[in-house]
Amino acid sequence: MWLKPIKEVGRFLSWWIADVPAKILANTRSFLLTAEDVLQFGSNLRLWLAFEPLFGDYNWRGRVVGFIFRGFRVLATLFVYLIISIVGLAAALVWWMLPWLIFTMIK
Repeated sequence: MWLKPIKEVGRFLSWWIADVPAKILANTRSFLLTAEDVLQFGSNLRLWLAFEPLFGDYNWRGRVVGFIFRGFRVLATLFVYLIISIVGLAAALVWWMLPWLIFTMIK
């Protein structure tokens, strides 16, 4: 009977320290996979490295334009992935720091 409050505190701490940050990071991963479906980093990188022309224009100008366009698209996609990852990690860190932030605001 007297162990029940201790178990509840332990469950709360487990939820606070492990469960919610794991869910935040899992949602971040899911969002990254959705962004991969939309931005198609893998296929753009493969086509960029293969020097594949854009719109089937197989002369040298088409290959140069395709290389430049896909290069910018690969860099933009990496930037978007980096931003999503930073926001997910920051959300998990803010969650862990929330009690400290609340207590410092109260004083």
